[in-house]
Amino acid sequence: MIPEKTVGKLRQGWDSICFLLAPWWKYGKTLMVGSFISSVLFVPAAGYFSATLAQAVIEMIEAGKPFEAAFLTGLTYLLLALALNLLHAVYEDFYLRWKKQEIEGTIERSIYEKALMVDYRHFDDPSYFDSYKLATEKFASQSSETLQNLFSLLSGVAKCIVYGALIASQGVALLLIVLGCSAFVAYAQIYWSRVSVERETAMVNDQRKADYLRRLFFDHTAVADLRASNIKKPLFSLFDGSVKSRAAIYRKYGAKEFLIDLLVNLAQLGTTFAVPVYVAWGVMSGNIGGIGVYATLIASSLALKEALNALGWWSSQVALGVAYAQKVQRFFDTDSTIEASTDGEKASDGPFSVRFDHVSYRYGGSDEFAIRDLSLAIAPGEKIAIVGENGAGKTTLTKLLLRLYDADGGTVQINGRPIADYDVSALRGKIGIAFQQSRLYALSVRENMTAYAYADDAQLKACLEAVGLRLDLDAQVTKEFDENGVVLSGGDAQRLCLTRLLHSDFGLLILDEPSSALDPIAEYRIAKLIFDRSPTTTVMVAHRLSTVVDADRIYLLSDGRIIESGTHAELMAQNGKYREMFLKQAEGYLKA
Repeated sequence: MIPEKTVGKLRQGWDSICFLLAPWWKYGKTLMVGSFISSVLFVPAAGYFSATLAQAVIEMIEAGKPFEAAFLTGLTYLLLALALNLLHAVYEDFYLRWKKQEIEGTIERSIYEKALMVDYRHFDDPSYFDSYKLATEKFASQSSETLQNLFSLLSGVAKCIVYGALIASQGVALLLIVLGCSAFVAYAQIYWSRVSVERETAMVNDQRKADYLRRLFFDHTAVADLRASNIKKPLFSLFDGSVKSRAAIYRKYGAKEFLIDLLVNLAQLGTTFAVPVYVAWGVMSGNIGGIGVYATLIASSLALKEALNALGWWSSQVALGVAYAQKVQRFFDTDSTIEASTDGEKASDGPFSVRFDHVSYRYGGSDEFAIRDLSLAIAPGEKIAIVGENGAGKTTLTKLLLRLYDADGGTVQINGRPIADYDVSALRGKIGIAFQQSRLYALSVRENMTAYAYADDAQLKACLEAVGLRLDLDAQVTKEFDENGVVLSGGDAQRLCLTRLLHSDFGLLILDEPSSALDPIAEYRIAKLIFDRSPTTTVMVAHRLSTVVDADRIYLLSDGRIIESGTHAELMAQNGKYREMFLKQAEGYLKA
């Protein structure tokens, strides 16, 4: 009776294989059926005719048949083997390869779509990032390789049955010799797959460090900073540390890999020696009759040895895929409650009312609250500003409004209803957002401007004029894919990002220091342009207080709490923290 633990492992392995192959069954049923027929029927049948060709020709001669008959028999076997191999090649060359590329692309795209459906809070978890990295970088190729490895394994099994039957027809001793030697190879290869997964998993974190530096060197802003500063020293130190760590991991697994190589070499050399010696002894002793049978046994034994060795290899590769699946499945099984909220209420048109009712929030792994017991109310169409020092909780507040996070305590309400009651995707569709870090994409100016909503060219040109930009709508932003693309300064990039908000009607606008790269006067003009847009409810997070003097209400945050609120005039009259900050900034501008 098979132990329950073994049954559990087998079931887990099967589930992992099904998990990896599920996308292929979804997108490529025809490919899977075709691969099965080609691998399990065409290839083994071709192997049978190749292995028995010499015997068929020799037996014709031994039977006294004319040379022409022997020649035609050999030619028939040759053509049959060739035809079957060509059928396999035609399937792979004219269908499998291009179709595989198409399906892999579809699978990879679905991974990115899945990544967008994972709650934002998981991006604060380094262990999640490990599975995320494995999924986004390897899932499409790994599932493709597992499919190919599985059919190669099935093909190997079919070939082993064919060659094993040919050998067993003359006695089982030779079959046992080949099977025994090949078993060592198969075990070594399966053992190697386990060692390989352990090694690759151990290196994931170090590989992420190396990849981080690699990404920086594709970021032109980062490259400029690296050239102008000494930050490259600790960054190179981080990279060097990851290299040393990976080298140490390879050293750690050196003895295990040598054992694998030793087993493989001994088994392969043993088969190479034992098979011809045993067959020669059989012919000389009369236990194996005829030169034709001798030829078939030699050919079949060598083919069986290769098939069994390949079987061990393909088994190890399937096992590698299983181990990979178990590592990456966390990404696909990640619980996402926010992004799954697609069956809730639809936000009504018109400006939103917003209410924070004793809201508290802290990031995962942190003991400190970023927002603590915060309450405020924003009327429809009201323009409010959130100010405060770095780390006061300003950006966290905007992320709660976008429902990137759910509050740990209290409720965030939109139009009098808890934000969790809404269809999150539809709600965000009515919220315009501009972040401090302007994100432009390697697309046209037009496509970047219509990230939130469509607008005709006349509207887009008017928006460009409003922010002081003169750009061709068809021009590519950055030179990533087009040498004629435009490269924008930080300030102009922020201006272009802001145009996304000027041609659409939103219920709520959120601006998280979106013009910080502009000079104070330009920033004030942009802020006024945004505030003058009616009747949209607007929340602006600002560092320069001069940009928010026209806000209907200003909230000063400190340590996640509101410590002062009112209009600019009211706050200046209070002689509190806001007045102190405003005067210090104004003094800095006057000195400059």
